[in-house]
Amino acid sequence: MNRTIVTLLALLCACAACGTEPVKADPASLLLEPGQLKDGRTWTVASTSHGTWRDLDESLVPCGKRVIVPMEATTWWRSFTATDGTAMTQVVASGVDAMNAFKFFYAECGAVGTVTSTVGPKNIARHDGEVEVAAMSKDRFIVLAGTGSDTELQRFAETARTHLDTVPS
Repeated sequence: MNRTIVTLLALLCACAACGTEPVKADPASLLLEPGQLKDGRTWTVASTSHGTWRDLDESLVPCGKRVIVPMEATTWWRSFTATDGTAMTQVVASGVDAMNAFKFFYAECGAVGTVTSTVGPKNIARHDGEVEVAAMSKDRFIVLAGTGSDTELQRFAETARTHLDTVPS
């Protein structure tokens, strides 16, 4: 009888421990897939990676200002190319104060160029001939940049934001 009780307690403890880990989103699921970029062109993934904000290649850092997001923030990035040669990158920083990052984007990018705020909300930064669009979702900060038009980047940023609203934190 005692052995049965001990066995049951051990099983209950093991099951309880199994349930303590929160469900984590698959890192790739945070990033857009080519099929979500609906604009009449065929898009392909050129590269995908992840690390921390500190690990981001300088060319992916919005406005060249690393202070926008904490250095240790978990970050994913993906580059896309379209059949017409258009290129775009998506960067997602997770587990951050997204509103703070959004405000930092506005301030820091405004210091090196111009920033326009639009509904969504989205901030569109223009500097050195480049366009970067920032958006946010829950505890995630999103930046899209590329050779597409402002309108395309804004539309894809909105797609990324609404996509992340469906992915658990």
